[in-house]
Amino acid sequence: MKKSNPLVSIVIPVHNGEKYVKEAIDSCINQTYRDIEIIVVDDASTDNTLNILKEYGERITVLPVEKQNGLGNVINIGIRRSKGKYIARMDADDIMYPTRIEKQVKYLESNPNCVAIGGQIDIIDEDSNITGHREYAVEDKDIKRNRFLFQPFAHPAVTLRKSTVEEIGLYPENMWKVEDVKFFLILSTKGEYHNLEDTVLKYRMTFKTESQSKMLDHFKKTDDIRKWAIKELNIKPTFREYVIWYIQKIGVRVLSIFPSSLFMKSFEIFRRVVK
Repeated sequence: MKKSNPLVSIVIPVHNGEKYVKEAIDSCINQTYRDIEIIVVDDASTDNTLNILKEYGERITVLPVEKQNGLGNVINIGIRRSKGKYIARMDADDIMYPTRIEKQVKYLESNPNCVAIGGQIDIIDEDSNITGHREYAVEDKDIKRNRFLFQPFAHPAVTLRKSTVEEIGLYPENMWKVEDVKFFLILSTKGEYHNLEDTVLKYRMTFKTESQSKMLDHFKKTDDIRKWAIKELNIKPTFREYVIWYIQKIGVRVLSIFPSSLFMKSFEIFRRVVK
């Protein structure tokens, strides 16, 4: 699986991922597109993750590192080590559908102005059962129409043009939970976005580690980044975005007193209604 000059580098950060990491890596190895390398950055796991990774031998590149201060730091270690023209993001608890990379590469190669491509996703639970589905806007204008309201992509389903990622200085570092919000706002000023109509990933969603207070904190940090983007990137929300943004603020505060599962279900409904 290791290539001296691969077209695509799949970068997987992991910390204590022994339960799901094999399923994730196997889905990368089983891609129909073969011109890839798989880079797994182990963020100081204390469980059996590293031993599982070593079982793959030369099929993957494993980078054990000291504990990092944010996901962006971990991803950047993988990007700096990568050799590909494209960076495919992947998380250690998700599962790629077999044709994901093939379809995304085909689009990127045919559309040089596209800097990032994602796709639709299925939602799975802790037992890998499909429990739902999430749709993302497909065309650039429709994606950016809601860039202040929702993330443009499912992060582990996105493939990036590496040269553009390097142009903006890689991922923001030393941030907790919202590095992707800032990253995609910055990247949106450099080229076109696109999502395939195809379902490309099984996205694992559990609620055992996400308390209401953490979700509220996540939204507050996202809110700060949106304000930063208005000032520093000169991205101006439309009147429609401002109105929905205000409604979103109220809704998040109200829903934060309810269980995490209800919070997320309400978020999904709101997303479908306003998209």
